Amino acid sequence: MKQKSTSILVILLIAIMAFSGCGGGSSGSSSGAGNANAASEPSGTSDATEATEPSGEPSVLKYAHVFNDMDGLDVHRYTTNDVIQPAMTICEPLVRLDEAGNPFPLLLEALPEMSQNGTLFTCKLKEGVLFHDGTELTSEDVLFTFARIFDPVEPSINYWLVDMIKGAKEYMNGEADQLTGITIIDPYNFTIELEEPFAPFISSLACEQNAIYPKAACEAAGDMWGVTSFVGTGPFKMTEFASKEYLHVERNNDYHGELAKLDELYIYNMEQQTGLLEWEAGNIDVVWMESAPAAQYIGSEFEENLLRIDLMGIKTLNLNTIMAPLDNQTVRQAMKYAIDQKGLVNSFLQGLANPTMSQVPPGIIAHSDRESFYNPDRAKELLAEAGYPDGIDLETYVDEKDEASNVLTVLQEQLKASNINLKVNRVDRATYIDMRRAGEVQCPVLTWYKDISDPDNFLYTFYFSDNSKMFSSNWNDPKTDELLLAGRSADPADREAIYEEVEEYLVVEQSVMVPLYNPSHFYLIADGVEGIFFDNSLLRFDAASKK
Repeated sequence: MKQKSTSILVILLIAIMAFSGCGGGSSGSSSGAGNANAASEPSGTSDATEATEPSGEPSVLKYAHVFNDMDGLDVHRYTTNDVIQPAMTICEPLVRLDEAGNPFPLLLEALPEMSQNGTLFTCKLKEGVLFHDGTELTSEDVLFTFARIFDPVEPSINYWLVDMIKGAKEYMNGEADQLTGITIIDPYNFTIELEEPFAPFISSLACEQNAIYPKAACEAAGDMWGVTSFVGTGPFKMTEFASKEYLHVERNNDYHGELAKLDELYIYNMEQQTGLLEWEAGNIDVVWMESAPAAQYIGSEFEENLLRIDLMGIKTLNLNTIMAPLDNQTVRQAMKYAIDQKGLVNSFLQGLANPTMSQVPPGIIAHSDRESFYNPDRAKELLAEAGYPDGIDLETYVDEKDEASNVLTVLQEQLKASNINLKVNRVDRATYIDMRRAGEVQCPVLTWYKDISDPDNFLYTFYFSDNSKMFSSNWNDPKTDELLLAGRSADPADREAIYEEVEEYLVVEQSVMVPLYNPSHFYLIADGVEGIFFDNSLLRFDAASKK
């Protein structure tokens, strides 16, 4: 149920210029619903062109965001935009998605050619594509990258995006000494074979977490890859990286596509209020903010500089199904009656998000427009049926600096009406992440922005048995696994019905989570800044310019 909020917020229309490699699958892969920007045809496959003729001073753009996890740039080691956003200016995947979600070749000459049975993809790299260290991209780098993703000692935390590649799980589990699903034909040609057909596989290749690394440079850097050494094929190359502070990049004049218009780009990790003050002072060109602080700019002198992006993403309350009393299905069902999504959005977020009761965002197949179940009396009835006539006590943990901390404050008050007492422990981010990944948080608030526009990204990611511990749901259910695997390999015409069934099963029948809202992001953009492509939760600066 995406709600248009133009009556509340005047959306700034940003002129999007022709750009190289727009779209993309990362923690968001194309402009989400509500993005008013109109991008031109992607030009990632065109020949290199001359950059804008310099007019004296270099063109430098500065962007500030809260990137608490930005202690490295290696996208194999992180799931968050804190790392993906800065890294994607430097490294690139094999393909990208345009603003309509359609793949186009980026490092390939053409889109992979798929076999009739949907399991074999034949690929040809562009010739003459250079990494920033001057070495040429070859098939060896592709094989190295995917083997690193499935490394038996330290696999990528995002391996599940492409774990359908043949032999991936055996290699990752130490049962094979090589990744059998990728075969090198020659320096520019290779094939990728899957265990089973997977309809959105080419879109999965577009995820920034699958960016291609140079074998020689990555191996030479060792543990310092993404810290002191980080080279790719992208439109910008790293000049300086100060862990947890900023990334400074400059235009790559040897880029294989259309050259960036900016000479330099700074991406800062900056506390939100500081970033807003710096933007108002004219020291920052673009600054991100969450929904709550955005309200102060509506009706202000800066309203015309304010941009809202409604995201393909989800805020959801995950329920840890092995921690009593949430191991009881009836108790979990009571939780869905105890939460008022509209009240949460209208109070804390001042209407600047979209309440939902679907785990799959709007615009993706299997999204449901079901209404909120909110009914505290029914919640209390269910708790009594489950053997808790006096209510229950829950305890959770949250990153003290995350928006989820404030969300939990609102939920804490809402749950009291259903005789549910929620204790909220606010801890530093590292402690929270460690606990959540260990499956030890009873009801974490999760935030997820799409990697690909597919329900698999919001269901398999969290609730397939092998993945669920990392997100503290610990849901280990044969029926769910069977449906999710069936959805991955089904004919495209049959996939929607399968994912609708599993989404209904998880949200309504088993209640392993309570969806809350589809978030929006807000940006203040300085006058004269043009050409930024808002790629769901990420920004692309390939065609950005500053007057």
